[in-house]
Amino acid sequence: MADNKNQHFVPRVHLRPFTVDGEGLAINLFNLDRMKAIPNAPVRNQCSGDYFYGQNRLLENAINFIENPYGPVIRHLSDDGAIGSAVEIVLKRFIYLQYLRTEAASFKASEMVLALHDVPGSDLPVPTVREAAKEAVQAAMLNYKDTMRIVDDLMLCIVRNRTDTPFVTSDDPAILTNRLHIQRPRKGRPSFGAKTAGAIFILPLTPKLCAVLYDGAVYSSSHHAHWIDADRSEDILALNAHQIMGCWANLYFRDWEDRELIAAQTETTKPLRPETRQTVTQAVLETTNDWGEYYAVRKPTNIRNGEKVLVHVVSNHPVPAAWPSFLRFRPNGRAYSNNTGAGLTRRWCVEQGFVRGEGYHKVSI
Repeated sequence: MADNKNQHFVPRVHLRPFTVDGEGLAINLFNLDRMKAIPNAPVRNQCSGDYFYGQNRLLENAINFIENPYGPVIRHLSDDGAIGSAVEIVLKRFIYLQYLRTEAASFKASEMVLALHDVPGSDLPVPTVREAAKEAVQAAMLNYKDTMRIVDDLMLCIVRNRTDTPFVTSDDPAILTNRLHIQRPRKGRPSFGAKTAGAIFILPLTPKLCAVLYDGAVYSSSHHAHWIDADRSEDILALNAHQIMGCWANLYFRDWEDRELIAAQTETTKPLRPETRQTVTQAVLETTNDWGEYYAVRKPTNIRNGEKVLVHVVSNHPVPAAWPSFLRFRPNGRAYSNNTGAGLTRRWCVEQGFVRGEGYHKVSI
């Protein structure tokens, strides 16, 4: 049995720099449903659930192994410490772990599971949303050891906030986005993921620091030894917008006097949040011939018991109003494709076997 019943899906070590006076006891939050700021909320009650990762001590110990170096690394960076290979690997491993394990991420995955069960005539037992969410996040954690190197090829930069606008964090702080996918869409390109060309991960570290991982074959940045000094409030707001668009319910911030600034940006950015996190399409087998099977899209109410059904689930990613100015498209950007619906991927993912299929070749983008 796991030693700790109350398990944090956003660890307290991440929230600590955003807590009141950095003491790790209380934190100011802004709730998007109520559009209201709440002062001095107990940190121990934030982003946690009973046995969220299950009652597997080995799994909990593995998570702690990733978390433990994170706090010292953040203190090192706060003192303008050098960013060597050890710092890089700690941040990359932590960011990817955090991306997989939050309650929001588990609910996204669980909605896909529920979509497969919720087919007319299906005799599969339908789990509750909470049960499906826990099962989804536990499966993701167990899969983490096999996929954690998927982000090792991404470039790391630490944005040093030189403005009066603070970085905020949230209950789903490790954001995956893709400027290439959003701004330069190609016909038939599927929804993007961690292995997609143009991937960008964003994780605020403190009110003054934010980590950005990006595909160096697609983008370039003005970093110096992995550091970027941001002196434009617009860049900070562009990064904060991803927290607002991607969080489940709450934003977290350190100084109570910043609440009006956060409320104003939330008011502007909240309409960019997708109405649903997934779009589910169901198609029914209509004909079969020597060339294969042909399916037609139908509404669930028009599907009869016993019909063969395909279920297609696509994640709906938010589209930001602006991107940080320091991250630009390369004029000679490149990716890898095998001209199938798998879309564009990165050379690293092909070489390391994170994508399936053959015939991948380099393409200009």
